[in-house]
Amino acid sequence: MLLKSKTLITSLFILLIWFPSAAALSVKDQYQQYSEVKTALDELVLANHILYDQGALDGYGHISVRNPSNPQTFFIARSVAPSVVKLDDILEVDMGGKVLNDDKRTAYGERFIHSGILNANPTINSVIHGHAASTLPFGVTGTTLKPIYHMSAFLGEGAPIFEIRDFAKPSPDTDMFVSNPDLGAGLAKVMGNGNFVLMRGHGYAASAENIRKAVFRAIYAVQNASIQAEAMKMGKTQYLTLKEAEISKATIEKTINRPWELWSERVRNQK
Repeated sequence: MLLKSKTLITSLFILLIWFPSAAALSVKDQYQQYSEVKTALDELVLANHILYDQGALDGYGHISVRNPSNPQTFFIARSVAPSVVKLDDILEVDMGGKVLNDDKRTAYGERFIHSGILNANPTINSVIHGHAASTLPFGVTGTTLKPIYHMSAFLGEGAPIFEIRDFAKPSPDTDMFVSNPDLGAGLAKVMGNGNFVLMRGHGYAASAENIRKAVFRAIYAVQNASIQAEAMKMGKTQYLTLKEAEISKATIEKTINRPWELWSERVRNQK
């Protein structure tokens, strides 16, 4: 029995030496060795710049992408403003919010937003968190953020609101930051099977199966908030019906590469 155990341990050790997993490699090594990681990280850097340029993020906020070579980890920038993110700024984080590869650089304190949502829903591969001013009133007034037009049809019946006091322990009074795994899991629970959630007194989180769709949703949710607020000043507001939203969402999200090309070209021309 002891001999078999030793043989098994030796075999596993040899496998680890000859077939290292993606998680054992640095972000730079993964970028160089895996084409799918290179594509994801190039888009992640570009997405940071687009979200800033389009007003979905400001000096704060962040976007992540699940590691295509290891779905139990994700990539996200270190704690820098989105507009200045470079490839060298990218960290790898596990689903508990732990920064990997012995990277000692300062990480975003709210990376648990990303780990919580990505861990709860394996179909989600990209998460965005921001504080766009136009979305904030809908998290504190009881007025639901609803799809005002086809571009924001993904809002469906309306954006749910994450009330941090419902999940904070031991005291309901916090600094409003989603700064631990329990709060991240609570946020994911409120988001449910949807793709956009408001955070009372804080901001929003958006998610999707890929970076481009997550960026699309964040930008158009922010625009929807501005349009809805203006429309409500004029009188009774008509929103998309649930069926209209379902049909519109299926149609418009087939075309997201079009605005992505526009936004990408715009930020590249600014360099």
